[in-house]
Amino acid sequence: ATLGGYGKRIAKLETRTSSIDSGFPVALLPGVISSTYTAGSDPEVYINGATTLSGPFKYLTSYTPAANDSVLLAPLGVSRTYVILGKLSA
Repeated sequence: ATLGGYGKRIAKLETRTSSIDSGFPVALLPGVISSTYTAGSDPEVYINGATTLSGPFKYLTSYTPAANDSVLLAPLGVSRTYVILGKLSA
């Protein structure tokens, strides 16, 4: 292996791990959709017990958001945002 070859391999590794090293959380997070949410828009969410709303967030087409739903959010890599996976059971 040459020094140039190592450089290319390191660059490739940095690209693959950029979301992990970005400082952005990579864990799934619980949230609650705003009580003022109306259908037809991307919902804002109180994440992990926060007192301020975050978002709006996109959601999977298999889920229909509703006000006050308890939901699970997943990070979207280097985009530094989340997607709502669906409703959590009570």
